[in-house]
Amino acid sequence: MKNTNGLSQRPMLGRLPGMDTSSHLRTAFRPASEQVWQTFLAALRELPPDARAVLLLHDVLGAGFEDIVPLLGLDPSACRQRLALARNHLHARRARLEPGRP
Repeated sequence: MKNTNGLSQRPMLGRLPGMDTSSHLRTAFRPASEQVWQTFLAALRELPPDARAVLLLHDVLGAGFEDIVPLLGLDPSACRQRLALARNHLHARRARLEPGRP
């Protein structure tokens, strides 16, 4: 088959013979942004539900403690403690993944 400039074109291969399509290879070649996202989600899942909720409401959605307190039924100091716990957990998780980074 020839294209418009006279060069031959080969048909695209769907899969190479002997290609290993196991999940560990798919994970290894995932785009970096997807790996970061999956790592972030895994770290969030490790948090207690109330700490995760405070972190997402405050740091991601920008809600103030005056909105979070009645929503979650926690007092303001408990909300701040949960937020500190969540942030510390995420920072520690990042430090394990990137040892030389502050």
